[in-house]
Amino acid sequence: MNKQLSKLLDKLMAGSESKTKLVALETLFNQGIPFNIPHKFKFVEISHQKTVLKLPYIKKNKNHLGGLHACAVATLGEYPAGLTLVKKFGMSRYRLIMRRIQVEYFKQAKEALLGEVIVNHQELDQFGQQLQSEDMVEVEMTTNILNKSEEVIAVVHTVWQIKNWKKVSFKG
Repeated sequence: MNKQLSKLLDKLMAGSESKTKLVALETLFNQGIPFNIPHKFKFVEISHQKTVLKLPYIKKNKNHLGGLHACAVATLGEYPAGLTLVKKFGMSRYRLIMRRIQVEYFKQAKEALLGEVIVNHQELDQFGQQLQSEDMVEVEMTTNILNKSEEVIAVVHTVWQIKNWKKVSFKG
């Protein structure tokens, strides 16, 4: 990603409480990440308290049994976790890569779902402090996947590597 675009995304993320900027972010991220295009994620909230995305109950997200596909649910868990970290650390200064994902499924989803990350500021601030003296940190995030009755359908645990772009090597 070029520096101008990542700086623009950082500015939009900083003001993501605004409905207009939230819609702009939804468009940029959903169209800019080809894998996400068919899922039609809706950005519900990206604030300092939490990040919430909606996975619609549409044909492209369904499995052969008519429920939401397990991989679509896993992506719903990964996506808001990554956005939470982008909001906190930015894209222009740090590279974020998901290193691990673990999903626990509890119920089949037969409706749209929400992926919700509650922000732990103290923990994220500690990782930010570590980045001042270390080349990279690993951050574990938890996303609850909820149905419209706010029942937990799944829990997604992701581990992210955050590294200063100046420390990134692009060797083959």
